[in-house]
Amino acid sequence: MREARSGSLTLSLMLLVAFFAYPNWSLGNSSSQDNTTLPFSSGERMVFTVHWDPPWYLFFLPSLEAGEAELLIAGEEDRNDFKAIKIVFRARSSGRLTSLLGMKVDDEFMFISEPETFCSLSNSQKIREGKRKRQINVEYLRASGQVHIREVDESANPPILKKNEIKEGIPSCVQDPLSAIYLLRMSPLYEKYSRLFTIANDDKVKTVRAIVDRQEIVETPAGSFAAWRISTDALKGGLFKEGGQFSLWLSADEKKLPVQLEVKLRLGRTLGKLKSVTNGSD
Repeated sequence: MREARSGSLTLSLMLLVAFFAYPNWSLGNSSSQDNTTLPFSSGERMVFTVHWDPPWYLFFLPSLEAGEAELLIAGEEDRNDFKAIKIVFRARSSGRLTSLLGMKVDDEFMFISEPETFCSLSNSQKIREGKRKRQINVEYLRASGQVHIREVDESANPPILKKNEIKEGIPSCVQDPLSAIYLLRMSPLYEKYSRLFTIANDDKVKTVRAIVDRQEIVETPAGSFAAWRISTDALKGGLFKEGGQFSLWLSADEKKLPVQLEVKLRLGRTLGKLKSVTNGSD
């Protein structure tokens, strides 16, 4: 059951690195592209299909449908003298993999980021994975280099406070994976282009490098795309606790849509493909 739970968590973590953008963000020095040419609109919504391919030792299992993920810009949040960006990600399991594991996933993540720097301000995580029901709230205290993490077990009655602590030594500006992918999309992509990001997952911080490998044709439910294949690696340690690789494909046009995402772990491969994209004006 522990390995099954890890497989379900992999679904959420993999799709967490998809993007969202807002048309009037001022990027300061974070981007080499003029924000008047941003190829995104407020309210843009993306849906991905997710499949799981078993590892070699489970050769008797076929590729299985794992679920869908949704990304949307959910407006703004007032933060003193500015409006922060609110990004929502949802992951829901379905299909034969859910039946095989005997557990449903229905997770929702909300990320709040500073508009000019994309520095993470806070996030909330509503975890629903089988019997596991958690509410996790994370706030980055940038001025003091701290992060406050509060976790509640909502499967208990009454709910139980599992964690309420402040961790030290957090860089003053870290990005969640969504913001990092957005910044990458704002970059002038070409073969061998690379960029560094300081990525935070609660109190765990890694310097991650994204490298453009080559251009490929990618088939998705949303259509066929010429896309840049981009690989990632952590400069110290692995991207994931158990190792593994993460790759994504951004369309080779002015939109640079994330049309495909892939995570390879010892438990198999999780593959997300773009199903649909709609603009806020649609």
